[in-house]
Amino acid sequence: MKRPVLMSVVLAGLMLLVPGVQARSSPSSVCDEDSEAASVTRPTVLRDARAVLAALADEAVRRSPEVAGQLAGSRAWRQDRLQVEAGGRPQLSLSGSGVWNGARGSGQTGSSLQHGLGLTLSAPLLDGGRRQAESAYYQGLSEAGALGAEAAREQVALEAVAAALERRRQRLQLQVWDRQVARMACLAQQVGEIVALDRGRGSEGIQAGKSLRQAELSRTEVQTQLRQAELRLRSLAGDAAAEAAAELPPGPLAGFETLPPLAGLIETLPEAAELRQLQRQAEALDRQVEAVRAANAPQLAWQIGSSASRRDGSSVTGWNAGLTLGLVLADAGAADAGVQAAIERVTAARMQREARLEERSRQLRVLHDAAQAALLRQQQIGQLLEQSDLLRRATREQWARLGRRSLFDLISAENDHAQLQIARAQAEHEHLMALLQMQAAGAGLRAWLAPFRAEPASR
Repeated sequence: MKRPVLMSVVLAGLMLLVPGVQARSSPSSVCDEDSEAASVTRPTVLRDARAVLAALADEAVRRSPEVAGQLAGSRAWRQDRLQVEAGGRPQLSLSGSGVWNGARGSGQTGSSLQHGLGLTLSAPLLDGGRRQAESAYYQGLSEAGALGAEAAREQVALEAVAAALERRRQRLQLQVWDRQVARMACLAQQVGEIVALDRGRGSEGIQAGKSLRQAELSRTEVQTQLRQAELRLRSLAGDAAAEAAAELPPGPLAGFETLPPLAGLIETLPEAAELRQLQRQAEALDRQVEAVRAANAPQLAWQIGSSASRRDGSSVTGWNAGLTLGLVLADAGAADAGVQAAIERVTAARMQREARLEERSRQLRVLHDAAQAALLRQQQIGQLLEQSDLLRRATREQWARLGRRSLFDLISAENDHAQLQIARAQAEHEHLMALLQMQAAGAGLRAWLAPFRAEPASR
């Protein structure tokens, strides 16, 4: 029973005789280099955070091929409308012919040249409102296409901002693991010096080295994830915007501190570009129903023409004027089927909008709850971090100076502290992302960022 006590006394005496070991084991040494400010980050608020994010979103939108494609589709529908409208105006056409005729018979051969020109002017008189309805249909599709481009802008902006915040989260995690690797490296050095004096504690050296390698492995994994997040951000917004977004610090960002009321967000849902696009598409399909009905109404057009031809030295001129009437007498129900199909398309479009509205409403409720939970978790983890920091320091003190705690206790305290820092960064990221997604699901993320833009977006 007295032998362990004697060994402890001997070891204590040896450490007193080797001041270098005691100095490196002291809590005031380099192994305890991180202050409360470093281990429990006290972030500052970046006042122009939304300005940075607005510039990033605008640059991503400017570079986006998806937005360009939507705009091209909108322009195509507009040209279709112009084509339909032009078909209702007078059309002037010119025709011409030239024919060389030859014949042989009874030993004789003959040939002649015949040529002529014709000029025709025509226009529709009555079409049952078909062209007007078709013009309104294509106009509605063009406007829906423009709203589709706005919806694409919203999606691209959200992806770019989310990529910037993901990179920020990975950088926070990398800072945690950098500190953890430094702590484990110094601890391994301390233990190595102790093992050099007491070979019976060799397993502690192995344990310290293992903990160091595990921290290095975790850091390597985060470095890989950070590189991937960096590549994604640069592919979306370009190098310059990605560098500017690097100014985002850890901690709360301006404009993200408070949670918007859920009722207000739900009220703004109909303003979302996607829902307005679906509404405009349904309205355009309504006009298509009118166009299909009008296509089966009597069609009346007028025409005036003049022609002149010449053959074998003689000329012939002529003219014509008249009306053309088109009327479907029987089509075996094809017209009714076409109208009914157009009506069903309108119903499907309206139901699609209602379903999307309900889906967004549910999404807002889930996101709002997630943001509240993440904010609460972030606050709770912050309190735990303060206690965790005190615990790991006390554990180091008891292990290094008094020998009352094991190396396993110290490593466990350090790992728990690092994991809490990671958890706080994750909760903070989830809170920010929930806020952004709520804005994107409502009136729009770009509208929320608009007051903070340095200059208007170019497209």
